[in-house]
Amino acid sequence: MGPIKVVIADDHALLREGLKRILSLEKDVLVVGEASRGDEVSKVVDRTKPDVLLLDLKMPKGDVVQTLLEVGEKNSATKVLILTAFSEDENILNAAKSGAKGYVLKGVSSATLVQAIKTVYEGGFWVDKEMSSADAFEEIVQSQSGHYGGEPVNEVIKHLTKREVEILRLVAEGLTNEEIGKRIFISEKTVKTHLTNIFDKLKVNNRFKAAL
Repeated sequence: MGPIKVVIADDHALLREGLKRILSLEKDVLVVGEASRGDEVSKVVDRTKPDVLLLDLKMPKGDVVQTLLEVGEKNSATKVLILTAFSEDENILNAAKSGAKGYVLKGVSSATLVQAIKTVYEGGFWVDKEMSSADAFEEIVQSQSGHYGGEPVNEVIKHLTKREVEILRLVAEGLTNEEIGKRIFISEKTVKTHLTNIFDKLKVNNRFKAAL
């Protein structure tokens, strides 16, 4: 089994150089490419076929969501680990919805970075539990991988009634309780009762997590 092939995508040359030096000390990790702009990432990944892509959350000449979609479409085997200097950023959740398997703050230790790379490479996900978005990120990644709270999604949905599944789909569309009630001809109070039951069955505490 060969080393874990990694591509580093960040617009700061010093950071890329530092990451390459850190990873060069690992016998089972090999940096096979780098990109300094968002519009270069997909091309570099196409050429090098890395196991893991370290992707800066905010790069010039590129959108992180678009980049993730391009990488996922052409190189679905490549796992993406987001690099971010921001402890709180809504784009982190957008990245998760677009296929990212984890994120690390740029200030983490070398050991933590290497552990994160190996974790996503092995099929896991990596989050910083100190960040408020950690739980939501984890839920998104689990739901997209076919699991919800450790249980297969189809097994969870089987616990819901037809009406509850219908309401859950409307929640996912972004409808309010009042709008849902009007759509399926029930009172807003009844919608709330159904949502309470849905939250209990899915073991979540808000409509955002339930809709993931």
